[in-house]
Amino acid sequence: MNVLDLIKPGFINSHLFEQEARKFLKDGYYTNAPKGTFAYREYWDEQTRRCNEGYSVGGIRVTGEHYFYLNFSQIKATVTEHGLRRTRLTFPRFLDVDYYFFHEKEKARLDSQGLIIAKSRRKGFSFKNASLCAYNFIFLRDSTSIIGAYLDEYSQATMYMTLDVLNFINKNTAWAKRRNPDRKDHVKARFKENNEGTEVWAGYNSEVYTLTFKDNFSAAIGKKAELFLFEEAGKWKNLIQSYMVTAPVFRDGAEMIGMPIIFGTGGD
Repeated sequence: MNVLDLIKPGFINSHLFEQEARKFLKDGYYTNAPKGTFAYREYWDEQTRRCNEGYSVGGIRVTGEHYFYLNFSQIKATVTEHGLRRTRLTFPRFLDVDYYFFHEKEKARLDSQGLIIAKSRRKGFSFKNASLCAYNFIFLRDSTSIIGAYLDEYSQATMYMTLDVLNFINKNTAWAKRRNPDRKDHVKARFKENNEGTEVWAGYNSEVYTLTFKDNFSAAIGKKAELFLFEEAGKWKNLIQSYMVTAPVFRDGAEMIGMPIIFGTGGD
């Protein structure tokens, strides 16, 4: 099956995929059930299930990562407020291009493949990449997501977006995770606890960090990752050399143990 098999004649009532985001924008919270109550746990168990398995409405299914992106990943978007157009953090709209992207991403991972995405500018792919990294950090124990780029400014831009999502999650959901280290280039879901007088690391141990390849095409040697993003591939002068050296990060011999995604702007 390819992406053409997923194409529908049109989407009806797609706002039903965004109900939690709409509720948050209206009320300022996801659920008014007190923490620790059965209703609170039941609500977040259901949201966790949707983020893991996906969510279907009227025979149309969005993937779990797409559901997370729509309802729990805020992005910078242009909105109208008091008759004026301005940019601020809000939730993404349901777009058909995102529907196809997240389905292709899910299918490629299940088929042990990577993806190459040729895109136009200002289509929000950096926000989607950040959401993918945040998703792994929250839901995949012991996972590593690496944001790679030729120039530091490109990897850092996506990392800052990832941190925005993780900070929002910590403040507004039941998925909060303590981070150590908690830097602008590396976060890890762990904390120290006392074990019979000895400090030990505990926590989810998922992590996200950045790598820059301008002066070192072999920057990823010795690492492993469930997700490796090659940001702004069109501006990556040693891309092929970097990719070949980086392949063991997401491969174990011929077996794909992670997923590379190469993003490039058409024309670059």
